[in-house]
Amino acid sequence: MRLKLLALALVASLVAVSAAVAKGKPPTTGAKCKPAVTVMLSGLLAADVDPADGDTSFVMIVKQSNRHGRVFKTAGSATVLVDPRTRVRRQGAQNLGALAPNDRVHVTAKVCKADLKDGGTPELTARKVAAHPAEALEPSPGS
Repeated sequence: MRLKLLALALVASLVAVSAAVAKGKPPTTGAKCKPAVTVMLSGLLAADVDPADGDTSFVMIVKQSNRHGRVFKTAGSATVLVDPRTRVRRQGAQNLGALAPNDRVHVTAKVCKADLKDGGTPELTARKVAAHPAEALEPSPGS
């Protein structure tokens, strides 16, 4: 009886070890890479851009960023991809069609850290897009 129990324990441990070895390391670039970093961009929606609900991307003018988004700030603009999982918020609306030209936009996306090396600008698929209407210009005194 003890021999059977010992054999069963040995087989179970070998299966567990082989499953752990078969998984391997995660990729360093592309989909499901590790380590992934968060890129945060703030700026304006381009003046000639008025996205509709079915659009899959929009162009923004980058004014500020976190350290991982510096390359996009240096470039001055970024094309942001949008998928069905992207959360879009603008004055209570939750769709891409609610965005208007010149809106103030804050975008959060995840990219592979390796893809940002040497000034690389990988595709950004937004996880969250928060927008606010463009600031109204105050009338100048004496007008």
